[in-house]
Amino acid sequence: MPNTALPYINVPMEIRLANIQDISSLLELYSMAYKGTYPDSTFTKVDNLIALIKSENRYLFVAEKESKIIGSVLFMYDEEHLLSKAGGAVVDPEFRGNNITRKILDYGVNYLRENTSGSDLTYITTRTVNLAAQHLTKKMGFVELGIFPNVHKTFEYETHALGAMFFNDCFKKRYTSFDQHPATYPLFKIAQKVCGLPEMNEAKSWLKKDYRGGVPVLEVVEAKEFLNHRFQNLMARREIDLGFLPFHKPNILITSPDQKVEVFIHENEADKHCVFAGLKMDREVSLTDLFLTVCNILRDRGVRYIEVISRANRLNFIDKLCQAKFLPSAYVPAFQLEGQKRFDYVVFSRSFEVIDVKNIELTGTNEEYLNAYVDLWEKTFLGRRR
Repeated sequence: MPNTALPYINVPMEIRLANIQDISSLLELYSMAYKGTYPDSTFTKVDNLIALIKSENRYLFVAEKESKIIGSVLFMYDEEHLLSKAGGAVVDPEFRGNNITRKILDYGVNYLRENTSGSDLTYITTRTVNLAAQHLTKKMGFVELGIFPNVHKTFEYETHALGAMFFNDCFKKRYTSFDQHPATYPLFKIAQKVCGLPEMNEAKSWLKKDYRGGVPVLEVVEAKEFLNHRFQNLMARREIDLGFLPFHKPNILITSPDQKVEVFIHENEADKHCVFAGLKMDREVSLTDLFLTVCNILRDRGVRYIEVISRANRLNFIDKLCQAKFLPSAYVPAFQLEGQKRFDYVVFSRSFEVIDVKNIELTGTNEEYLNAYVDLWEKTFLGRRR
């Protein structure tokens, strides 16, 4: 393994990969910085942190000053689709204002490009309680792609912004032989501007498939090893839809007794945020009704925020998501690699909380995404049109 230390001129610190000996210091750092409210158990439980450090596709980089860890950023890597995600950034409050996060991010991006099969894009989510994180990622070359109102909860509900950095002529591989769904077109137009993408049309019509079958009785299964085994088998047999969700493993299964309908969910137990990780369904069942039923089941379990991602060219599927009151929140061009093409994706979200954005500060582009989201929220839930 190459030397991972990176000293910075005039800054008495180095950046390196974390190791098992750092466990105690890392737990203390996250606890101190977030006062025990960090919503990801990876950084609050010893076993989870050990598993992360031993993982082959996750890279935890730390900044160290005089044998003290003062900052950390996690990178996750997907070799099949040549993409990576950065997140979990934390800096010791005593050392904030020294560009530590940026230095770790710079190092991590370069490390993955040089020590893996490569990365066509790296994406990141940033908190919006102040402008600093958004300005930081923008200066580094991350372009703004969307916003997630009330996505997580620490001291209070937090809105996060999505950004991505693209490499290797990534956009030249985009699949573009489709028109944009009217609900996603406003988001695409903003992403088009910041990414310099060519024009696309708004769809006026598309092939609509309306299944009318009722939703069967659904039960919740939480046997994690069983459902992970089941999920992998279904993926191998290509029976899973919505199965592209990098860096999330399902930990809840919502299934009919005959297993003709199976919905795989990843739930964050700490702050009740969840994402759809895959779906096996009876094609005669109404997709809209299925999503509405699953949302009710999750809400009754205390879930407060749900996310689904879909290819942007699946207009009929997107239509059913919108009918189930999911709102497009972000547009990610060239996200998934399949063969020689990269496919655009839209992130959809549904929140059961009253949307509260009074405490956020946004850059200009992120404010455009928020305005587009609020317009659609008012249309969907209040019947208003501006």
